Amino acid sequence: PKCGTTTLLHSFLKHDETTIAPVEFCEMDRGSVDPKTRIAKLNEVLANMPNPSELPVRRGVKCPMAIWDARGLGLISSSFKHTRIIVGLRHPVLFFQSFYNYRVTEMYDNQSTEKPPSPLELIGNKTWRDVSTDLARYELSLMQLGKTPTKTIDLRDLGSHGKSIFPTPHTKIFLYSIEQLNDSDEGRARNFRLDLQRFLRLKSPLEPFAKENTNSVRREESINICDACFNELRKLLVKQGKNTARWIRDELLKSEDIFVGGRNHFIRLLETFEHDPCLKIGHANFNGRPINRRD
Repeated sequence: PKCGTTTLLHSFLKHDETTIAPVEFCEMDRGSVDPKTRIAKLNEVLANMPNPSELPVRRGVKCPMAIWDARGLGLISSSFKHTRIIVGLRHPVLFFQSFYNYRVTEMYDNQSTEKPPSPLELIGNKTWRDVSTDLARYELSLMQLGKTPTKTIDLRDLGSHGKSIFPTPHTKIFLYSIEQLNDSDEGRARNFRLDLQRFLRLKSPLEPFAKENTNSVRREESINICDACFNELRKLLVKQGKNTARWIRDELLKSEDIFVGGRNHFIRLLETFEHDPCLKIGHANFNGRPINRRD
């Protein structure tokens, strides 16, 4: 979540060779529903998608939290042999802030009287509306797809979070970092879109992405994670980020089933996980623009 998936959804809705459900479809994660029923529901959604052209169309759905519990993705992979998954990442510190503030905004939109917990309480597996520091450990999600040799320590880590491996042997995965969707370097941005186009096996190019679903509303409970009261929280997220970045770079990217757009740029963005972005205030961000601490 909060890694540009809505931006991609709007892009795929506009493209002649792709169509996607205009609203999130997360039925595949519902373990309480039997697999046949879930697959039947997915087939119904896919069958009802419009085909705006006579070209072969790639059909898809969006579910930002699907990667956190990969049982649904494993089920899709076993039922649709040529499935391709696109997974977005962002700096863990900025991800935590964005997702927490999004949930606060959502709370107001739903007219909830709930009082959100302090972010300082959402450590490890303690969650509020799925927000937690563990969710920013992207390796916990990606390990479940079975694309890397799994060590005993990894299995124990997954098991302690109630997770396991759901092999996806026929599935290809495309990773990106959110900064790549609106890269100010036009040549680099064009190459990124070309890599994504090739991954999806599209004949015509993807147009530059427009920002969608940016959360600019500030509420009393919204946080600025660069505030001093969150120093220790940021330290934890950066410490986790170092391990996440190294695992993705040194383990996951070795898989033949993993693709990235603009590999060198992607790896440089991964390396920023090892540093506190709030210490860069007053300098440039990873794409050369001022950092927006509140996004």
